[in-house]
Amino acid sequence: MKKLTSKQSLVLEFIKDYISKNSYAPSVRDVMKHFNFKSPRAAHKHLITLEEKGYIERNNVSRGIKLTSKSGEIFTSEKVVPVVGKIAAGAAIEAIENIIDTVPLSSNYFSKNNEYFALLVEGTSMIEAHIMSGDYVIIKKQDFAKNNDIVVALIDGNYATLKKFRKKDDIIHLIPENKNMNIIKVEPDRLQIQGVMVGLIRMFE
Repeated sequence: MKKLTSKQSLVLEFIKDYISKNSYAPSVRDVMKHFNFKSPRAAHKHLITLEEKGYIERNNVSRGIKLTSKSGEIFTSEKVVPVVGKIAAGAAIEAIENIIDTVPLSSNYFSKNNEYFALLVEGTSMIEAHIMSGDYVIIKKQDFAKNNDIVVALIDGNYATLKKFRKKDDIIHLIPENKNMNIIKVEPDRLQIQGVMVGLIRMFE
């Protein structure tokens, strides 16, 4: 069976999750809307490719997508998590939300009711929490956090950073795990929580 690209893997994962939640397949427009494609044609091209590679079957009716048996086996034990950019473990960097890769992880570690994404760490502000530059952090997507959670925080809508979250006297403290770096203090209305760290992947050469 031919290997999928990162985007094709995500489209296939979306189809699988959609069928699981709704008991019927997504339409071409559902795929287009989920991935912010500019036209149904772009979504249709991905479906054609998935069919040609043997992962789905399609009928000429609305929502006529079926997963093949091999496609079902692929996702029984794995979930494809998109790597959506880099995150600063240091000074905040401009937010990036382009899918640059995917990582397959065991589905045993995930709740079906939550969304997850991964980020590539840059910087050393979290080294005392054993988060190193070059690691991938796995993030559960949510817009709230508890004190001492490690979060992806978006500051002023433009700059993202990975820090420990703590609220003190109506001020948010984004705390580095590096004694040589300073705490970032921001008002709540300047901050958006994009997710909470739930895992880490480290590659060894």
